Amino acid sequence: MRKFLLLVFVLIIAVESKSQIGYCEFPENSNIENWKIGEYKNVNGSIINLGLKQGTYVIHWRFDVDSTFWNSQKVLHIANPIIDDVEVFQLTPDSIFQKSSGEKISLKARDYNISGNAVNIHKSADNIVDFYLKVKSSDQLLIPLSVEDSMQLLNDYENIDLIFAIYLGIILSMFIYNLFVFFSVRDSVYLLYIFYIFTVGYTQLVLFGFSSKYIFNFSGGLNISLGSIVPGLSGLATIFFAQNFIRTAQYSPRINSILNFFKFLYCVAIVLAIFGFHYTTQIILNIGALSALILIFASIRAIKQGYRPARYFIIAWVIFIIGLILYALRNFGILPFNAFTNFALPVGSVVEILLLSFALADRINVLKQEKELSQQQAFQAMKENERLVTEQNVQLEKKVHKRTADLENRNTELQTAMNDLRMTQQQLVESEKLASIGQMTAGIAHEINNPINFVQSNVGPLKRDIDEILDLLSQLAQIDENKDLLEQINNLKGQYAKLDVDYLKHEIQQLLNGIEDGSKRTAEIVKGLRVFSRMDRNELVLADINECLNSTLVVMKNMTKAEVTLNVELGENIPKINCYPGKLSQVFMNLVTNAVQATRLPNRQPIDRVINVRSYLSDNKICVEIQDNGNGIPVEIQEKIFEPFFTTKEVGEGTGLGLGIVAGIVGEHSGQLTFTSNPNEGTTFLITLPIDSKNP
Repeated sequence: MRKFLLLVFVLIIAVESKSQIGYCEFPENSNIENWKIGEYKNVNGSIINLGLKQGTYVIHWRFDVDSTFWNSQKVLHIANPIIDDVEVFQLTPDSIFQKSSGEKISLKARDYNISGNAVNIHKSADNIVDFYLKVKSSDQLLIPLSVEDSMQLLNDYENIDLIFAIYLGIILSMFIYNLFVFFSVRDSVYLLYIFYIFTVGYTQLVLFGFSSKYIFNFSGGLNISLGSIVPGLSGLATIFFAQNFIRTAQYSPRINSILNFFKFLYCVAIVLAIFGFHYTTQIILNIGALSALILIFASIRAIKQGYRPARYFIIAWVIFIIGLILYALRNFGILPFNAFTNFALPVGSVVEILLLSFALADRINVLKQEKELSQQQAFQAMKENERLVTEQNVQLEKKVHKRTADLENRNTELQTAMNDLRMTQQQLVESEKLASIGQMTAGIAHEINNPINFVQSNVGPLKRDIDEILDLLSQLAQIDENKDLLEQINNLKGQYAKLDVDYLKHEIQQLLNGIEDGSKRTAEIVKGLRVFSRMDRNELVLADINECLNSTLVVMKNMTKAEVTLNVELGENIPKINCYPGKLSQVFMNLVTNAVQATRLPNRQPIDRVINVRSYLSDNKICVEIQDNGNGIPVEIQEKIFEPFFTTKEVGEGTGLGLGIVAGIVGEHSGQLTFTSNPNEGTTFLITLPIDSKNP
């Protein structure tokens, strides 16, 4: 725990002898021979801050080590994750090792799958570590260099990932919370605030390299563009939200006009970033940062005029600016490059978002007070009118009371209707589940009844044949040696010929085979019930997706075998995953049921109605595909099929919750549900589930 709390983002491994670091600007097409004779400007420490530069710079770092240095794998670590392009050359007496990194390079092509930049250091026979780093970036050229142990580096980044996961969890919680509040109060300021939370959170993802690691890890160019676009969107969202929240148009009109100019600047920056002018974009974004100070003055003006929510805003905004200043001072080398300065901006943004949420809640109270004040003023005006025109006011008061009563009645009716709607919704969801269970039960009863009847029908003839053979054996056991043996043997031979024992043996074997087949079919159905017996369990279990599919198709055999041609192709070597097997079986049952219904077209025989069920592995994920050749989903309703209560069936035939439940269960497993559909050709639903045991 102590190590976690004192986590340092950059751990510089000291070298015992002299270390020399310098930088020099070179042409883009220069090579290592040019770099060796360059005039390098020496720097103190291991953090090189070149500011906002467009050129190509080469950094030369050379130091001596002793033999113990090579006891473990050492790594050259560049802690800044948003450098566009880094080419690392290590010179040894025998060879030159080259490695590329930076946002333009895919994580798969790097030595380490981390948000920062790190390359392995190769052992040098003369114990001299000699690096040339060619760097270029559309953002500030901040290059913090360090040499670290590879295992320690990976452990540190695991802790950083954990801290940022907590940060994103808070951001996501506030996003969802304010989204629900927006749907409750329908105040546009909440919508702006939601957009503000999203842009602030995603800006931190970009700055710390998590966007290129987890989201857009397939496109380095896109991440470079996002490094300019997202901060512009964040600035734009900040101004829109602040103007609405602290009412700049009402309390400080001149500042409001200045803020409109900054909105224009941010829009220009976003457009330039989209078209690749990242250097110009960064200059405009730096100018736009002045709007942060202007918002403080706007808040002070609103506070002086008695607007209470502005107090929360200025406190939150000052905390955020403090974090921003600490982050900037770290970039300029004034403050050390450590965990405190590195996470000052995310911590400041979290505190700001929390305080602004409180401020929005207080804003609702202010609006409520304003409403109450306006009601009091209206009441006083009514009293004044009553003093002037008593009789008219009496009639008006009666109308007001009548309207108030009507409103109360309507509110009561509305509340009752809402309660009824909630109850109906719950009943429909349960009805959908019960319908599936009832369908399953009917199918199972029918499927079990067939093999059991088959067994019962074979038991009678089998018993009769065995009785005849036993009777023959009984006569054989009763042979009396004192009587005529030849006559007794002839009688037994006659009885044997009459029974036709060879036929009896063949018939008994057939009856036993039938009983065995019926018992196997019954066992198969019972095995399929194991998955459904866990349908309402809430704990995760390690389960086989193919087993879930097989069990579901077994219990649905009564629905499918006489209706459609079912082709099942289950992939091999599919690993087990932590999941809710019963819920996944519910998903498969709903989709197969829909496929059966979709293929019910006029003049179609079961052989023409085809459903294909496949499972396979793709990109380290389990894919389940359910395809039919039905009538397809019309284009105009494809966007609505997952909406609760949406259905194209006749009234009483469906609740419209089937696909909604399917989407919810797949989402609960951190999976994806997609579909493709062409009219009159059919529909294919694709379920993608992660293999990672930590999910869902």
